[in-house]
Amino acid sequence: MDEKAKAVGDGRMIVHGKREKVNGKALVNGKSHSNRNGVNGDKKVRSYGEGDLLHTESGFKVSRAELIRILVQSMKDLGCKRSAESLEKESGVSMEKDSVQEFRDGVENGDWKKVKALLTEMELSKDDRIKAMILIHEEQFLELLEDGKTSEALKILRGEISPHLDDRSRLNSLSSLVMFPTATSMRTAANWPGVKAGSRLKLLNKLQKFLDPSCVVPESRLMTLIDQALRIQIFNCPFHNSKVKTLSLLHDCRCSLGEIPSVCAQTLDDHKDEVWAVSFSNDGLKLASASKDRTIILWDMHSCPEKSPSIIHRLKGHKKPPSFVSWSKTDDLLLSSDNSSSFKVWETKTGILKLAIPSTEKLNSADPDTIMACAWHPDGKHVISGSLTDNKISTWDLTGSCVHVWELQHAMRDMCISSARQSLVLVGTDQSIRTYDCATRTRKKCSIKETSPITSFCLSRDGRYALLSLANPAAIRLWDLVTGEVVHQYDGVKQSRYVVQASFGGSEEMFVVSGSEDSQVYIWHRTSADLLAVLPGHSGTVNCVAWSQNSPHMFVSASDDNTIKVW
Repeated sequence: MDEKAKAVGDGRMIVHGKREKVNGKALVNGKSHSNRNGVNGDKKVRSYGEGDLLHTESGFKVSRAELIRILVQSMKDLGCKRSAESLEKESGVSMEKDSVQEFRDGVENGDWKKVKALLTEMELSKDDRIKAMILIHEEQFLELLEDGKTSEALKILRGEISPHLDDRSRLNSLSSLVMFPTATSMRTAANWPGVKAGSRLKLLNKLQKFLDPSCVVPESRLMTLIDQALRIQIFNCPFHNSKVKTLSLLHDCRCSLGEIPSVCAQTLDDHKDEVWAVSFSNDGLKLASASKDRTIILWDMHSCPEKSPSIIHRLKGHKKPPSFVSWSKTDDLLLSSDNSSSFKVWETKTGILKLAIPSTEKLNSADPDTIMACAWHPDGKHVISGSLTDNKISTWDLTGSCVHVWELQHAMRDMCISSARQSLVLVGTDQSIRTYDCATRTRKKCSIKETSPITSFCLSRDGRYALLSLANPAAIRLWDLVTGEVVHQYDGVKQSRYVVQASFGGSEEMFVVSGSEDSQVYIWHRTSADLLAVLPGHSGTVNCVAWSQNSPHMFVSASDDNTIKVW
């Protein structure tokens, strides 16, 4: 999804700026088409590609014929076949060429000779034509096996598939299907539904990905355009913060400031010293807070913010103040670290210490640090830690055994793990950010070099974006880890002496929120970088903020005034 966009005219949108994905998918044209209804051959209609141009209020020009073709497809998808045919007749525009309908009918009827002949007449690249032919021959091969015609199936495999299929493992898998005694066992092994269960329709959807949209209207094209328009409206609505997916097509999305938590509902003062870290569990029902008083408190957030949360456990055991807490995937374990000498793993249900690395913490501050940063491995069964003294990354299992160590070529000071991308992101002492594959431990191409000191950072849920808190001068920058570009900068926060952490927030991470040395909480809109709110209430530096993933209308802030505020 684009980071910048603006509304123009009557709900029409122009998108510009940096490209960003949403929930793991880019906003692009639909790719396939499953409509099975065609145009009657005896209709006298104009060629599908002709027609006048229509002008939008923003000055864009679109084809009248393309719009009609999309409307015809939508009518058929909605079950209004006769209305669709009437529109084709009245407009003189057919949804697609007769040859495309013949191709579709050929696939659905299993007329492979006709399908292959029509495919050779279509405008495809050489590679796409070969890929499409392989898909057709694979379907033909599987159908022959299903019918018990093994010898004919082998002719297709040897004569049509094998010479063109480079994937030897796929070829071996297809060959092994000949050995199955029944059609049912063969279908199960091939993960193929069979003709009666719609295998040909699935093939048709795959084949249409190779066809030019000018010939075949992409699947559910109108709904794709509506989805894009709604997403752009949401991403440009400065206060949108809702998980509700039902939206009206009759008016644009316009939310109020009230969608953003801006009133302090609860103040938690159970810590006896500065609060340095807070983290919501993945289900949003619990909160962990770490304090300079060397304790970690687990809070029950079920009834919050209406009622004050209750304490589940008070975890004691760190010899130095913990400044990092992170929940495991299943929320049954909590990882904590003092970012200096050790990390610990706790059972959240019982509050029992499960693991401590090292087993005995150093007490002499003059001794070299052994643990600089740590994070959960994407598998949720290991912990990755980094050392400042020897530039090594270690992987630990939950029994305390070090299962792997690898040495970096640079010094690091902080790390984050992206489960979505299976990647390890490191901040170096040289203000650089490097990304590594967790499985292969190989470095990915993109690297980032900041000009200002990086005091902390976090990753978006999809792992593509890094939010960096900077000092001297104070700023927050959003970096694209794929392109290596700065997407946005968020200004206003005060930071020069302490570590102040920023994070993403809201239902779809559409906000950036940060504490500040001026005792206030700052909230920006992520895509516009507009400052939406500045919230007073604390009496000391606000060190960090955590936004609940379960409840988009609640976040907490932790401060040097020894309190946590629930907003």
